[in-house]
Amino acid sequence: MEELPIYSGQAIFYVFIACLALVASWLAGRASAQRPLAAFNQAVERWRKGDLQTRIKVLDPHTPIGRLSLAFNDMATKLSLREAERESVLRVLREGEERLQIAQDVAGLGIWDWNHLTGEISWSAQMYQLVGLDRDTTDTNLSLVWQQLIHPDDRAWMEQEVRRFSRTLDPLTAEYRIVRDDGSIRWLLMRGQSLPDAAGKPVRTVIVNLDITSSKDSEMRERFLLSLSDKIRDLDRPDEILLAVAEALGHHLGVARVGYGDVDDATMVLTTLVDWHTDETPDASGRHPLKPFGPSFCSDLRSGRVVVFDDALSDPRAEGHYAAYAALDCIASISVPLVKEGQLRAALYIHSGMPRRWSQGEIELCRDVAERTWAAVERAKSDARRRLLINELNHRVKNTLATVQSIAAQSFKAEEPKAAREAFEARLFALSKTHDVLTRENWEGVNLRDIAEEAVAPYRREQVERFVIEGPALHVPPRIALPLAMALHELSTNAVKYGALSVDSGRVLIHWDLVEGWDEKGLIMHWQEEGGPPVKAPTRKGFGSRLIERSLSRELSGRVTLDYRPSGLVCTISLPLPLAQGTLARAASFS
Repeated sequence: MEELPIYSGQAIFYVFIACLALVASWLAGRASAQRPLAAFNQAVERWRKGDLQTRIKVLDPHTPIGRLSLAFNDMATKLSLREAERESVLRVLREGEERLQIAQDVAGLGIWDWNHLTGEISWSAQMYQLVGLDRDTTDTNLSLVWQQLIHPDDRAWMEQEVRRFSRTLDPLTAEYRIVRDDGSIRWLLMRGQSLPDAAGKPVRTVIVNLDITSSKDSEMRERFLLSLSDKIRDLDRPDEILLAVAEALGHHLGVARVGYGDVDDATMVLTTLVDWHTDETPDASGRHPLKPFGPSFCSDLRSGRVVVFDDALSDPRAEGHYAAYAALDCIASISVPLVKEGQLRAALYIHSGMPRRWSQGEIELCRDVAERTWAAVERAKSDARRRLLINELNHRVKNTLATVQSIAAQSFKAEEPKAAREAFEARLFALSKTHDVLTRENWEGVNLRDIAEEAVAPYRREQVERFVIEGPALHVPPRIALPLAMALHELSTNAVKYGALSVDSGRVLIHWDLVEGWDEKGLIMHWQEEGGPPVKAPTRKGFGSRLIERSLSRELSGRVTLDYRPSGLVCTISLPLPLAQGTLARAASFS
């Protein structure tokens, strides 16, 4: 810090004191001046020793000693004021430096000061801490030290960027990696600005470095997890999911092996489900007892703790068990347990054949990947079991229908009308077709248009459009799909016998919509016949009418209205949709 100009005032005061001393010497010969002069000399001596509050008591301001004392007191007062101002400025500067120091420590800022005229570079204490070096033992050639710290992949372009400082006043902003002596990789954000001389050329550069490893790891983790989700979204087999996860994680971390396996909590044996590895790394598929890796390793996994080794061959936790780690070439490793319902069920493991310092971000990433992999694999297993059950159910339902058909055929007497048998078989066939549609949709629901199309398919003609089907795209659950299909079949059969489909000019309009009703959304479907023979209301209800009313009104709490207009039958079906929210959501996806 440059000294304040207060010392020029002190020099003047020293000259003044010297003059006073000469005058005092002249006065010393006079006896009347000896006592005041002694007091004057004592005050000057105290002042020289730093007591700036020293003042001379003036007995008679009209004597020569009195006038000298007044002059001394006046100069001493002015000097005290200037000294107080100087101390105030120094205090402000010290407080500013302390605040700057605290700010650097809190923010983790490392500062350079680079003099282009001399080539000298100085670092702040925080810069040494940032790169993991000791100030007292580090080479004084800080430019060379910095170049050696830069990650090999970033070194060339970063050196080029920094050299620009000596040629331009443009600010610099760059992100780059350094490799510390302990092998850890840190991300730094560099911001620099050059200061010009009178000619406008750079003469000095101030550079600030900030450790952004945490935010960089978080950014890269989110990007990787998003990419991984895209890769496995359409995969439905557990082995495909595991291989995609292991390969992606292995390339991302740059490791030798990534594996995943089921664990028997009782025996502590891991059964490998996938073992991705580089070409130079031996395959490790199969069953692996975990106890040879040490009691600490097993207890941590059972407790749900991630086990991390930077160098297993020098880690006391692996003492006495080094052979197990060396055999699998896992000198550095991350093992993530998956404990579910109090039992160790599976584990994700990452191996490196060389010592490696794992960052906290890498450990967190492996934990996230392990949990997501478990969820994806379990979902795939559940889907596979569900598909198996659905296929088995479908097979059994078809067998049951075939059996019912056979029994019905044998039950009808030979003298029974053929039409009765055909009607019975047609109803079974309609039920079977609806089952086929639901099976294709894994019994999660079916598009209402598909139900209508299947029901009227047998009554279409190639050259004449006899059906107009309209309505918004809508998924309905199986408990609604089956009764609706049977109702449409009965209406179609009746139309062929007595209604619009009994003549060539007749046609049927099928229309549905979602409406507000009951306590929630509801479905209204209209069956309207036109162009057929005049219609009269029947004197008694047939089987078809009773089937529609029983299945829709009683079982589904719906309403069925049959309006026998002369121009054609109009059937209105109203049903509540208990799963209205989910159904509407599915409907939107088809629009």
